[in-house]
Amino acid sequence: MLNKLQKILKKIFSLIKHSYKSTKSANKRGRFKYLVDFLIEHHLFKPISLSIILCFGVFKIYDYSSFFISEYQYKKLRKIASTPIKINISEIQIDFDIDEDQIVERRIKHGDTLLKILSDIGTSEQDIFAILNSIKKFTSPKNLAVGDMITITYRSKIHLNKAPNNSANQNDNLNRKVVINTVTISPSLNTQFSSYRNQDGTYSAKEENVKLSRYISRYSGSIKKGLFVDGVNSGISPTSMMNMINLYGYDIDFQRDLHKGDKFEMLVESFYNETGKKIRDGNVLYSSITLSSRNIDIYMHKIDQRIEYFDSKGNSVKKSLLRTPINGARVSSGFGMRRHPILGYSKMHKGSDFAAATGTPIMAAGSGVVAYMGIKGGYGNYVQIKHNQDYATAYGHASRFNKKFHVGAKVKQGDIVAYVGSTGRSTGPHLHFEVIYKGQQVNPAKVKATSGIKLAGKDLAKFELSRAEIDKYRRNIPNLIKK
Repeated sequence: MLNKLQKILKKIFSLIKHSYKSTKSANKRGRFKYLVDFLIEHHLFKPISLSIILCFGVFKIYDYSSFFISEYQYKKLRKIASTPIKINISEIQIDFDIDEDQIVERRIKHGDTLLKILSDIGTSEQDIFAILNSIKKFTSPKNLAVGDMITITYRSKIHLNKAPNNSANQNDNLNRKVVINTVTISPSLNTQFSSYRNQDGTYSAKEENVKLSRYISRYSGSIKKGLFVDGVNSGISPTSMMNMINLYGYDIDFQRDLHKGDKFEMLVESFYNETGKKIRDGNVLYSSITLSSRNIDIYMHKIDQRIEYFDSKGNSVKKSLLRTPINGARVSSGFGMRRHPILGYSKMHKGSDFAAATGTPIMAAGSGVVAYMGIKGGYGNYVQIKHNQDYATAYGHASRFNKKFHVGAKVKQGDIVAYVGSTGRSTGPHLHFEVIYKGQQVNPAKVKATSGIKLAGKDLAKFELSRAEIDKYRRNIPNLIKK
């Protein structure tokens, strides 16, 4: 086959060379024309084309073969490299020591005690009781509260002496000793108690005031997955995000009004300790949400040393009723006629349903007095709060009530009065929320709640100074959200 191909190519090149000599004196255009005529006359187009295709195929086969051979060699080498080397040390005596400093940081949970935490680390009983006695001078170890931070630094010493298998002495000797250097308990953000080891092996304790430095952090971004999720992923603490969401609970229905691409901005106080570690976020100084149709700005301002929040014109953001009395829920059914999921026929739905997990807290939409708390027909566990002569709100299908409240008890806006459930005529856990105006249920989404404080005169002038200072921070502090 190759010999035949060589003969064909040799003949072709011989003919082309002959044609070139014949047209050497001709111009380029005439030479090209003569060459084409020569190829047509001697029927050379097909052999040349087949030769080119055959050469191309040979080169491709060579490339693919090289690739597969290289891949095979690479996998073979990788398999050899990943194969563990087995070494028999059964006949070798092992004797080594490990001595290292370690640190444990944890928040106190239900059932935790300082004695149990120290025991779990491996502290000796003598050191445990010495540490507990030293701390008793300032606070009782039994006063540890859930959420308190405890930090323990200690030195761990390990000695292993393993005899070979063929030795007459088959006992392995493993010794571990833990020496506690410091135990620090932080019951609050500004106070901590420390028990530390002295050179003679005894323990002493001291109370310290933690110095925190205040910084202002600015976050600005667009909503991608959700306001809360995007904020926390950007570095804002969950507490600050919930504070922000609560501020907008009077004006925004987070299920209907908020959409992907809407923008948000926050100025938050941040507190750091002397080592540069962020301890907590403080107050929300400013927040803004830009919806498709409007922009809502909220500024913090102190009145008589009391923190309040206002819009850019000095009107309090707090209103008589919250639009959504539950966090993190979606509206599963609105106000109006619908086919009842259990009864099977069309029936007026006189409230809004919020789907949420069982046990989710239900907040009072406004301040008032508990008028009803108990079982009420298809509502199941039901709470009604009377806010004034005209307005009341109702909460149905709760799993349980807050034992703090009872009929006749006063509640403040935002107080947790019950928890989401599926009692009564219900197909799943949700909150049935009603707004009652002069004895008749009305659409909660269309109720225009009245505003609270409206600043004027000297109070308005002071607020405008606060607003100007906050706006200066907004202009000068870099955005911490990387775009």
